[in-house]
Amino acid sequence: MSRTKKNRNAGNSESKLAPKRKETSSQAKESRERKRKEKLKGNKAGARNAVQSKQTQQQNARQAANDKRIGSQKAVPLLIEEKQPEQQIKPVLKPQVKVVKAAAPVKLSPEKELALIENDDRLNDLLEQLDNGETLSQVDQSWVNKQTQRHQQLMQQLGWLDDDGEEDLLQQFEDASSALDEFK
Repeated sequence: MSRTKKNRNAGNSESKLAPKRKETSSQAKESRERKRKEKLKGNKAGARNAVQSKQTQQQNARQAANDKRIGSQKAVPLLIEEKQPEQQIKPVLKPQVKVVKAAAPVKLSPEKELALIENDDRLNDLLEQLDNGETLSQVDQSWVNKQTQRHQQLMQQLGWLDDDGEEDLLQQFEDASSALDEFK
């Protein structure tokens, strides 16, 4: 048998493909645009780094302001200012969470410091115990000595004591008159 070469042509029995029609330029643009849109899917590049809108920024600021974990922003005074010389204020120590700059210690005038020492309840109680002949602990005794020594220094500094350690009568009279002037 003789060998025949196979042919891919179907011959006349099969219909030919339809001829290609020519595209217009507008059709070509539309098809290219459609193809490009199908190709681009997902978010734009850099979308996660985009600037937040004003509304979301305001919401975040409100949430941060209402955050209870931050704590109080109110400044806590570390030193107690004197308001009335008749009463001595005893500070209550509480643990501090927020660090606040320590202010320089308040220096009291000699008159105010003297008034504080004279109106100190603890000192008065301890002096009464000494007058009654009771013995004090070593810590209390040293504190009383320190306070009485400071009292003597302030009295001499203000000129209210003579060399003998007695108060000047004229000074006592002036103090009494100035005290009366306060009530006018």
